[in-house]
Amino acid sequence: MIKLIVILLYLSKEAFDAFIDYLDSTYIRKALPENVRDVYNEEEYENWVKYEKEGGRVDLISQLVTIAVTLCLLGFNVYARIFDLLSGMNVYLQYLVFLVILSSVLLIFDLPFDYYDTFVIEEKYGLNKSAKKTFWLDALKNHLLGIIISYGLIMLIMILFENFGNLAILWGTIAVLVIILLIMLVIIPLMRIFNKFDPLPKGELKESLLKLCDKYGVIVKKIVVRDASRRTTKANAFCTGIGRRKTISLDDNLVNEYSPEEITAVFAHEFAHARYRHTVKSLPFSAFNILVVFISLAVVLNIPGLYQAFGFEDINYYLAQMLTGVIIWPLGTLMEIIGNYLSRKHEYQADAFAAKEGYGNMLISALKRLSKESLSDINPHPAEVILNHSHPTLSQRISAIEAEMVKS
Repeated sequence: MIKLIVILLYLSKEAFDAFIDYLDSTYIRKALPENVRDVYNEEEYENWVKYEKEGGRVDLISQLVTIAVTLCLLGFNVYARIFDLLSGMNVYLQYLVFLVILSSVLLIFDLPFDYYDTFVIEEKYGLNKSAKKTFWLDALKNHLLGIIISYGLIMLIMILFENFGNLAILWGTIAVLVIILLIMLVIIPLMRIFNKFDPLPKGELKESLLKLCDKYGVIVKKIVVRDASRRTTKANAFCTGIGRRKTISLDDNLVNEYSPEEITAVFAHEFAHARYRHTVKSLPFSAFNILVVFISLAVVLNIPGLYQAFGFEDINYYLAQMLTGVIIWPLGTLMEIIGNYLSRKHEYQADAFAAKEGYGNMLISALKRLSKESLSDINPHPAEVILNHSHPTLSQRISAIEAEMVKS
């Protein structure tokens, strides 16, 4: 009965996600809001519709394969069978080898879809610039990094709960929060595993960007340019760091193909995240979210029947963290809704700052270009936005920017 309940919960989560995807697909032919109708011309919009439909079909097949594999792993107690085969090992090594085997099997099912998406769909629509060597190296790096992160998390859970019991809820929350803060500090070095970052060259553009920083007394540690063009035609920018010292990254696609005014407008938006300390302001909610997860994990760890139902004689910490995500998915979805809402508020505030600084029109121009060149969905279903979008829609952002320019 326990196994059936867990499987039904898992299927209900997948069905809910599929329903949201279906709702979003129904918006493809909806009339676009007036303020974004110039993003795509008629031919370009038809091209985007084809891109969305082809990508949607591949995603659907990939999701069905993932569901089938997961049901087999759960239904036939494969997790326990693999773990038992390694029972003669030291427990730490046992978990490591278990993760290597399991993640490698899952990779075999995922890679064909990733390859098809990159070298067939994105290639067809002019988005891919990744060489096959780069693709395979990225896949290997992601695979190894995934194993390291999963293993570290499982070891943290095991060590804390075995040594501190339910007090691990508190210590685990603190530990994960500290890890998140450390990652924020070293995110650029970590990203160097995949990308090359060069300092933005001296010149008029850099002087313009630093002038904005000096105006508000924010210390920008570095302005770097990421070699995104090795993989895609899409462009992005982000701000990272804690406290007053920030690093801002601009994609080379942005630096090389956009006007200095558009780049400055995008920079002003990213700078606003640093100015308003959005990263720090997000930490209380992140801490609460982590606390909820650890409380849920503690409950799951105290239900021996869960492990026995899936073929284990005792607690298994991999299965515990997996089942926690399945069992509390409605609560997890609620937390995501709240988190995305807070993120969208920060995006509006960053846009408003850029508009107040006089970059409103240039930011609108840049946002439209970024959306067009990445074949973005500029009219997603409202439910999709509420559940899954950390940014407002393009139309919503433009309306808010224009309103701010009127006020200013």
